[in-house]
Amino acid sequence: MKKLLLSSLLASTLIFTGCFKDDDTPIIIEETTIIQNGGDNGNGSTVVNVSGAITENTTWTNDNIYRLNQKVVVDNGATLTIQEGTIIKGTPGTGSLASALIVARGSKINAVGTPTQPIIFTSSSDNIEIGETAGTNLDENDRGLWGGLIVLGYAPCSLSGDITEAQIEGIPADDTFGLYGGTDPEDNSGVLSYISIRHGGALIGEGNEINGLTLGGVGNGTIINNIEVVANVDDGIEFFGGTVNASNLMVWAQGDDAIDIDQAYSGTIDNAVVV
Repeated sequence: MKKLLLSSLLASTLIFTGCFKDDDTPIIIEETTIIQNGGDNGNGSTVVNVSGAITENTTWTNDNIYRLNQKVVVDNGATLTIQEGTIIKGTPGTGSLASALIVARGSKINAVGTPTQPIIFTSSSDNIEIGETAGTNLDENDRGLWGGLIVLGYAPCSLSGDITEAQIEGIPADDTFGLYGGTDPEDNSGVLSYISIRHGGALIGEGNEINGLTLGGVGNGTIINNIEVVANVDDGIEFFGGTVNASNLMVWAQGDDAIDIDQAYSGTIDNAVVV
């Protein structure tokens, strides 16, 4: 993986299958306040360790590498802004120790990269440094080294029992930040543009791994385009209901479905490549 693959989107190939898991084993999440500690990874890059809940507007800048320690939740209506070219690394772990970035309903992520400065989510094992678009020690066969990115919204979903909201798979019912679904098709969870998600899919329960990008009840006020998912254990991108439109998607070397839709997803998917 020597360069970002988004520039090679030349064809449209979609594989749609359903894989909603009714027997998912929930994980245990301990919420804490956000912790940010400057450090050095031995190669000159400043590493900011992040854990717990982000409850006020926060910006991550491209002069740091951000390391996710277990679950980091954007909650309480906060907006997380991520500058172009920023690198985010997830730490290893399974079950309650799996790392992931979760954007709760009512909160937003504004992550806007560029073709030359994508925002990269990868493993803490990846030797990629600030200013680079790829490391040298991992390839498409390195999967499950961290969790993934989960975005949740208030858009409609088709759920068992005609309920309007449900808990996203793998998040315990007591943790309300895991709820998704509602009645607002125009709900806005922010922007994801020129994003690369690599080497994820950590196990969070028996037979249940985190998708590269999970979208639960995300509305069409959200902008999603130019997304790359490489080397994820489970699905590359999974839509649980919602109405969000997505374009220019690239999924490579996934362990399960490349693009998966469930629960009456009713948006549009335009220009997708699966390798």
